[in-house]
Amino acid sequence: MPTWLNLLLAGVAGVGAIALLASVVVMATRWPGDPGSASAARPAPGGDAGSTPPASDAASGIWPYSWTHDVPDQPFTADEAHREMQVHRICRLDGCGRKAVAFQTLIDAGRVRPDTSRQPY
Repeated sequence: MPTWLNLLLAGVAGVGAIALLASVVVMATRWPGDPGSASAARPAPGGDAGSTPPASDAASGIWPYSWTHDVPDQPFTADEAHREMQVHRICRLDGCGRKAVAFQTLIDAGRVRPDTSRQPY
């Protein structure tokens, strides 16, 4: 194959890869269930109180609104504390107020029993 044809095909493949990557980024940042998207503001067609929510509404709870390490305004429930411990799994207890509150909530709920021989809690 001539060199110019190889260069042309490589360029077309590169542009296609960039377009694919850009579309994935757009889809990831504009999830249909996001509170900021236009589809979340509109009610589902034919939706009544007894119907199940569409899949996009069910998935909207997994996207965080912000990544903060500050102490929460209200105390966590045990389930919320469990989720926060997963989100902040790489944070240290002494450096992340959110993880420290979640950890203490799990201790109080009896879901976590800290090893007192390793680190003071």
